[in-house]
Amino acid sequence: MALWYDDKKQTRPPTQGGGTDPALERRVETLETTSGEQQADIDSMTSVMQQTAPQQLAAFARVMAVQAAPTMTDSQALTMPDLFPTWEQVLEEAQPLKKDAIINDGGTLYRVVQDNTTPQEGQPPHGEGVLAVYRPIDQSHAGTAEDPVPWIYGMDCHEGTYYSYNGKTYLCKSDMLPCVWAPDTAGLWQWEVQEG
Repeated sequence: MALWYDDKKQTRPPTQGGGTDPALERRVETLETTSGEQQADIDSMTSVMQQTAPQQLAAFARVMAVQAAPTMTDSQALTMPDLFPTWEQVLEEAQPLKKDAIINDGGTLYRVVQDNTTPQEGQPPHGEGVLAVYRPIDQSHAGTAEDPVPWIYGMDCHEGTYYSYNGKTYLCKSDMLPCVWAPDTAGLWQWEVQEG
C-alpha cells in the first residue's frame, strides 16, 4: 500500500477494512512534526536571505568572530569590538560560555577565564568579585612610559609594564594576575609612580 497525504484536503488513505492503521497514523504525525521543524528552519533562512547584503555580511562577521575568539589574540579582538556579543545579549541567551570567549561589556572587552560559565545578572564582567570568571582585555597600548596601558580593575598586570591611572604613570614591579590593587594604593611596593 502506498503512503499518500493530500495536504490540501488533509486526508489520509484508509487501510484495508476501511479504518486507519495506528502505526501508519503515528508515522504520518512524525513526518508532519518533522516537516514543521524543517519549515521553521526554512523560514529562519528566508528571513536571513531577505536581509540586505551588508546586514548578512555583518551577521556572518559576528558569527565568525565569536567562533574564532578562543584562538584570537587580544590585539586582534580589540580591532573588532563591535563583533562580540554584548553582556545584555549573553544574559538574554542564558547559555554557558566557553573558556576564552569574548564579551563586550559597555565597550570594554572581557575574556572568559573559566569554561562553562553561565552568565548571572548580578555578576557582570566589570563587577567586583568576578575576576576568576572574566578578565578585561587591553592590548592597544605599548605599555611603555610613553604609551602606558590604562589600568582597569582586575586586569592582568605584568612586571616591567607601565600603566596609567588617575592622570599618573606607574611601573608595575611584579606580576599581579589579576590585579585588584589600584596603582595609587598606599604602601604597595608592586607599583612605582613615575615622575615627570
